[in-house]
Amino acid sequence: MENPLLTVAIVDDSTFMRESARLRLSILGYKVVMEAENGQEFLDKLAQSDIPDICLLDLNMPVMDGFETARNLKKNWPAIRILFHSMERIGEGAYACFGADGFVAKDASALDFRKALLSIAGHQPVA
Repeated sequence: MENPLLTVAIVDDSTFMRESARLRLSILGYKVVMEAENGQEFLDKLAQSDIPDICLLDLNMPVMDGFETARNLKKNWPAIRILFHSMERIGEGAYACFGADGFVAKDASALDFRKALLSIAGHQPVA
C-alpha cells in the first residue's frame, strides 16, 4: 500500500471501467470515496460531500464531458488533482491545457497507471 491516505473519485460513464479502476486503485492502496457516471453527477456529489484528493476523469461522457468537468473543477475545487483516464489519446502535456494534472490511457499497464498516480500525487514515479 503506497498511498493509504489519498482519496480518489472515479468519473466514467462505463460501469466496467469504474469497477476496473476501483480494483486497480485499491490494490495500490488508494481509497475510492466517490464514483459518478458523468461530470455533472460528480459536481453535484462534490457539493454534498468531502472532496477527494484525486479525480480519475474520463474524457468522453454524456451530459458533461471530462474537458468541461476539468475546467469546472479547477475553477471551483482547485485542490483536486485531475488525472485524465481515457482511450482517447491527447498529446504529451496537452492535458494541462484542459486543466488536468496528468493523463493515463485506460489500457495502460499496471506500472504506467501507478506512475501516473504517483506523479500527480506529488511523489517521484518509480521506474
